[in-house]
Amino acid sequence: MGAGAVSPAGPGRPGGKLAGLTLVTLERSRPLIGPAAGVAAAVILFLLLQGNGFTSTLVVDMLVYAIAAMALDFLGGYTGLISLGQAGILGVGAYGVAIAEVHLFTPWAAVGISLAVVLALGLVLGIVAVRVKGVSFVIITLALGQVLWGLAFQWVGLSEGDNGISVATLPTLGPIDLNDALTLRMTVLLVFWVVALLLVLLVHSPFGLSLRGVRSNEARLAALGYRTGLHRYLAWVITVFFTGVAGVLYVFVNQLISPSTMDFSANGLFVIMVVLGGLRSIWGPALGAAVIVLFQQELSIYVTRWQTLMGLTLIAVMLLRPGGFWGLVRAAGRHRDALIARLRMRRSAGPAAGPSRPAAGPAGQPQAGRAASGTIKPGETR
Repeated sequence: MGAGAVSPAGPGRPGGKLAGLTLVTLERSRPLIGPAAGVAAAVILFLLLQGNGFTSTLVVDMLVYAIAAMALDFLGGYTGLISLGQAGILGVGAYGVAIAEVHLFTPWAAVGISLAVVLALGLVLGIVAVRVKGVSFVIITLALGQVLWGLAFQWVGLSEGDNGISVATLPTLGPIDLNDALTLRMTVLLVFWVVALLLVLLVHSPFGLSLRGVRSNEARLAALGYRTGLHRYLAWVITVFFTGVAGVLYVFVNQLISPSTMDFSANGLFVIMVVLGGLRSIWGPALGAAVIVLFQQELSIYVTRWQTLMGLTLIAVMLLRPGGFWGLVRAAGRHRDALIARLRMRRSAGPAAGPSRPAAGPAGQPQAGRAASGTIKPGETR
């Protein structure tokens, strides 16, 4: 090999050792990144919720809205059904607790009544809602949401109209007293993680995989024998129930529920949370909920036209990163996988990937060198 040739980085050379170490590190850390990020997020949220200031109030509101946004993403992202009635369902969960307590039910009984009403509502409305898809489903859910808002606004004898209903007493269970602010915040955090993990398990279950098939090619799944209508119906009921859970937590945190929680703009905000965070991710809508709550409760203090800024942010995200904020996480994962693939190819190629040496002649001299020096006589074979 000539003096100017560069030896390739193989397993025994410094470059090869560095590449091998990098490959091993990336491969071993890949399954740990998700759990480690989850533990870090749980610790951060736990610490932020310890105080009694504005920050803890902000975070607990984020968690409540995140539950409803993740439930909507389960329906819209994996089944392809975007609902514009999410705020109405959340309001039913909240009103169920408040109205039951007004009628002298105990707090735990009020929670049970609220969740039962939400579940019954999902079972009944789902018969109508999931019969259609696409824009028709959006319009039907929007109409259902407006009907629920109208009932809350005009049925004054039950809902107290625009004044709303306050909740003074929260449930207690032994030493666990939700009337204590810190205990309530920790309970909201616990319920958030439970709901999130349940939704993730559902997404990766056979049922969740079949929902993806319904969204991608419903005709093919129906031909394979799947009851696609039943799958959409169950996804709707699951979404409604978890949204009702968010409604129960909402009235516990705010201790007041009024029709303004269920109006049209509130329905739009849930859709924005999902789109901004990223469809088909479960965790993305939680990020979207955090951003929207920050715009509503933090940025609105300093910026009068915060809705305009929120709209511009949504436009920018959709133009630059259509996958939402969670798309950045997915892009980082793809770059990592591509790097692992390149490092594997380089290791499998080894030294053979570099330029090969010329074959040596009988006297140990390269054939090319013998030809160049004129030692090969006419008629001699090479």
